[in-house]
Formats: sequence, C-alpha cells, structure tokens
Amino acid sequence: MEDSPTEITNGSKNTESEVISNQQIKLPPVSTIITVITLILLFYALFSGETYKFYASFLFLFYSWTKRIWVSVVLLGVFQTLLMIPFRIINLRRSLHIKEFEDKLEQIQGVKKQRSFLKQAFGEGNINVLWYVVNFFIQIISYFSIGRLFLIDFYNQPLNPKLLYSFVSYPEYPILDTYFKIPYPVFNKTLDFGLMSVLIFWIIAFVYKFLVNKFKPYYRQMKKNFDEKKDKPILMIEKLVKNTSGSVILLMIIGWFLMRYFPVDWTIKIFSGDVSHPYSTFNAITAIMTFFIVIWLDFPKINKKVDLAIQENIDINVIAKIKVKLYRESFQKALFLGLGAYFITNQIPCAFELSIFTFETISLLSPLTIDRIIFKIPR
Repeated sequence: MEDSPTEITNGSKNTESEVISNQQIKLPPVSTIITVITLILLFYALFSGETYKFYASFLFLFYSWTKRIWVSVVLLGVFQTLLMIPFRIINLRRSLHIKEFEDKLEQIQGVKKQRSFLKQAFGEGNINVLWYVVNFFIQIISYFSIGRLFLIDFYNQPLNPKLLYSFVSYPEYPILDTYFKIPYPVFNKTLDFGLMSVLIFWIIAFVYKFLVNKFKPYYRQMKKNFDEKKDKPILMIEKLVKNTSGSVILLMIIGWFLMRYFPVDWTIKIFSGDVSHPYSTFNAITAIMTFFIVIWLDFPKINKKVDLAIQENIDINVIAKIKVKLYRESFQKALFLGLGAYFITNQIPCAFELSIFTFETISLLSPLTIDRIIFKIPR
C-alpha cells in the first residue's frame, strides 16, 4: 500500500513528460510555415536595401524615358498601383463573406482577447489571418521603401550607381523638370438656390432611401425569377438603385454643395510645386484624400457583407450592431491614416506625396471599374 502513491506519482510524471514531448514535436501547419518564411524574406529585402533598389531603379527607368522627374514620380505611382492590383483582387474576393456576423467573433470583446484570438489563428494556419498579415507587411514595406527613396537628395547630389539595376541607365545631371503640374477646375461663378432648396433635397433623399430599404425584400424575391437577357428594365432599375441609394449623409453633403454652390462658370488652373522639397499644402490635400479614400473603398465592402448577411437570414439586430461597428472602425482607420499621412509627409519632399496622390486618384476610380468586375465574379 505504501508503494502505490509512488507508482501513481511516477505514472503521472511519465504521462506529463509524454504530453510535453508530443507538444514539442507538434509543428505548425504548412501555411503558417510558408507565411513565416515569406515575412522573413520580406524583411530581408527591406533591411538589405533590395526593395529600396527596386523602386529607385524603376523611378529612373521612367526618367530615362520621359526626361521629367515629376512625370517619372507619377509613373512610379501608376506602377505601384499595377503591382497592388493582384492584392486588391484577393482582398475584395476575401471580403465577400459574412464572418463579421458570426457568433464567434461577436463574443470576442477587448483588445487582449482579440490579440489572443489572432495569435491562435496564426498558429493554427487560419488562411484569413495569414493573408492579412502578409498583405499588411507587403504594403507597409513598399510604401516605406518609396518614402525612404524620396528622402535622398538625388536632385542635387549624384545618385549612388549601386542603387540601380544594370538595365537602367544612370541619369545625367542636372535632374530635369522637378516642378509638378496638376490641372484642377476653379468655379468662377456659382448659383445659390437657397436653404429651402437644400431642405427639399434632403427630404427627397430621405424618402428615396426609405423606399429603397422598404422594397428591397420584394426586389430580391422578384430578382430570383427573372431572366437577365430578357428583363433588361429590371437590370437598369437595379443599377440605378445601387448607384444612387448610398449613404444618406453623403447625399446630404452633395445636396448642400449643389444647392448652395451650383457651378455655372469654371476655368482650369495649374497646381504646382517642387518635388524636391516638402510642401505643406500638398501634404494636407494628400491627407484629406487618404481619409476620404479609405471610407470610399471600405463602404462598398461593408454594404456587400450586410447584403450577404441578410440573404443568410442572420438576426437583424446582429447585422445592425456589426454594421455600426464596421463603419466606426472604417472611420477611425481613415482618421488615423489621414493624420499620420499629414504629420509624417511634412518631413519628406513632396515627391512622395505626388506618388501617393497618383495611387489615390486611381483608387478613387476602383469602385467604379475593377471592383465592379471583381464583385460580379461568382463565388
């Protein structure tokens, strides 16, 4: 009888050692291992200067074609946009789900629990979390590298030849045409239709939004039974509703400007500045555009998720709660990025702003072009 406790203790120790041994042998999923390797390679490319060299080479490749440095900066922004298109396609395709409305995520409250959840999901090889991490660092590294490039005073001091690939010709000095030129419209004369016209516009916008929301269930039911080839009027109504039944707040803002400052005469002026120096006015414009574009790109994805949640018959109270949460997070993200863009870029020559401004201008057209095509692809 005296020996039995010792045996039990020894047995429990052996069991614990086996469990520890099994835990040590257990490896993370292949997707997690690949993600970690990818991140290591990305950080190696960043700290070894490869990403820096990559963007410098393409900037001066464009300069060898145009002989205008500000045009080359714009082309670098276009080039960056083209590089990001595959990531945008994947991000949009992955946004076509209703995961935000699942009970599991509903129950996750607080920053610590969210971090714990993400850490566990990363270790378990959750493809959504892994893609988010990789995509996040790719974008951060790419823009950090572009910003670092424009911190160099290659306008007045000879560029280090090691920063260029062999197929890129070394630029001749002095660097040509550092002043960018962006056309913009100026309204010379506007009409004010009065405050009453604004109120009428707002009332119409509210009534229209109410009617659209009221008849959406009937429209979805009707849509299941029509032929897309024959029932073209229904398709036209669908496009009209989608393009005009957006945010009431946005419609109110548009209505205010249209009714109080309706343009009747305008001219084109040129906005210009030296890309080799900081330009606070351009920084402010870029920051405002950053704020607006984040919201502009997020809202269609949120609305798409809400539509999917309604189709899945998820509780309307859950949908409303998560919808408000997603809108709030989008606004907070836009405000954070806008303020960050302003305070950081104030210390950088405005060539960086010009590149980002080009990227943002193209992004403004995304919901009307590539996003529409992506959303139409059946899952």
